[in-house]
Amino acid sequence: MTALLLLAGCSSVPMDDGSKGSHSSVDDLPAWQYGELARLDEGNHHPAIKALLTRAQRAREAGQWSKVMSYLDQARQIEPRNAAIYYRQGWTSLQMGQPAQAEQLLRRGLLFTSDTALQQRINRLLAQALDQQ
Repeated sequence: MTALLLLAGCSSVPMDDGSKGSHSSVDDLPAWQYGELARLDEGNHHPAIKALLTRAQRAREAGQWSKVMSYLDQARQIEPRNAAIYYRQGWTSLQMGQPAQAEQLLRRGLLFTSDTALQQRINRLLAQALDQQ
């Protein structure tokens, strides 16, 4: 409970605009706020979720995939029905070479979304995960 309260105080952390330069292993990564992963930060998230998504974005830019998954796991514990978090975890799992895990996460994400655009993104990523298996 204390951890949640501490994270809730992090809501003043600004969201990254995705304009920072890429690192060598992540040159082709889509920005989470723009492009293929767009709109996943929109809406009214718990303040701790915003902080965790910001941390996950920074870890993603640095190619620190295990940290990305850790932050997204924490976010999912707070909002277990947030399809956008499952989508990000599925995408990260693919980057980590774990298509079976990506498939499971993406299928769960489909259960929790009614947003047509997000459903389409999840389905495209799910097809990639299935192709890699």
